[in-house]
Amino acid sequence: MKIGGKNITKKAILLHSIFWIAWIAVFTLIQSLGMGHNALRTWLMYYLITLPVFMVHTYLISYWLLPVFFFRNRFLLFGTWVFFLLVIFSAIELIVSNEIVFRFFSPDMIFNPGYLNLKNVLVSGVGNHYIILIFLAIKAGKSWYRAKNEADNLIREHIETELELFRYRYQPGIVSELIEELEMAAESEPEKVPELIIRISGFMNYLLLNENPDLVPVATELRMADQYLQVQKVILGDRLKTDLSVSGNLNAWLVPPLSIAPFLKNIGRNASENKNDFEVSIVIKAEKKYLLVSITIWSEGEFGYVNDNFSGILRKRLDYHFNGKHRFIENTETNFREIAIEIYHEKM
Repeated sequence: MKIGGKNITKKAILLHSIFWIAWIAVFTLIQSLGMGHNALRTWLMYYLITLPVFMVHTYLISYWLLPVFFFRNRFLLFGTWVFFLLVIFSAIELIVSNEIVFRFFSPDMIFNPGYLNLKNVLVSGVGNHYIILIFLAIKAGKSWYRAKNEADNLIREHIETELELFRYRYQPGIVSELIEELEMAAESEPEKVPELIIRISGFMNYLLLNENPDLVPVATELRMADQYLQVQKVILGDRLKTDLSVSGNLNAWLVPPLSIAPFLKNIGRNASENKNDFEVSIVIKAEKKYLLVSITIWSEGEFGYVNDNFSGILRKRLDYHFNGKHRFIENTETNFREIAIEIYHEKM
């Protein structure tokens, strides 16, 4: 449906209808409170009969004067038109209420002769502007809520895009690294190849099949990280020590996907190139209102830390999903890296 060149949806018609029906019901009750059935009938007929006057007045200001004059900083013209419409519609409302509503439904409420003077028109008009203010307040609140939702959606889309871009970098990179490690093992330690293929397949299964862009259980993230560490343990043997300390129900807490495994990338390559031993500790503590995920990587010598901006991406995702309810701590040295994620059910 089009009115004035604008598409009017059925939802908009329904919401406006509800607003005006509620206005009639509420103010009929207010005006007739404690005055009996005759007053209730009179005020109900008043609001029903004068409804077109109030609607036209309200919509002219809301959908014509505001966008055409006020929002374009033409305040003098806006004020002039507001005053002109106030006088016109106030006079119409006085005539309709007196000559139709009160004359037929409550003669004792008829105005005295000469009621249609400038003072009465202005007083009545100013008093009747409350409905316009209520309508504009609801309209402004609706616009604010819609703008906030649009902003939230844009932030969400941006974060999801960053995650997808990171995933497209991370997946080929980790696959390339694992294939390279498999080739090196085939040349130097061929007996490890069968088990290595099984471990790599398990990790790739989690990596490629768990692509939920929103939130996943902590248990899923831990399994993916553990699968990757199992690959590295086959390659490095005793040179890689791992310690997984877990407590609580990990399925009860949700975190952004790829929150743990990416921090473990390049362990195998660094160990092979630098001949260093590595220790990896993952601590997860899941309580009713508190979650701790701690990842610690230590090497006896320096190891190459690749800054792929994943920490920044993860911070944004945590801010979006747990705004004011989390802490992200990172500490990096030449042979040490620690990442801690704390999430609370209540704001800090």
